[in-house]
Amino acid sequence: MAGKTPRGKNDPPPPIIVKKVTVVAGGHHGGAWKVASADFVTAMMAFFLLLCLLGATTENQR
Repeated sequence: MAGKTPRGKNDPPPPIIVKKVTVVAGGHHGGAWKVASADFVTAMMAFFLLLCLLGATTENQR
């Protein structure tokens, strides 16, 4: 094999070097969808309550 030197029986094996790459996280971004989703859910809840109230009342009560 090219690049490897032969070693004898009594030679210790070469050290194993493990390089750890630390990934630096970017800034905190991408959370706008949570605000938009919460706004949409709130609007749907208000619409649902309005429909429930309209369905529960009679024509005279309105």
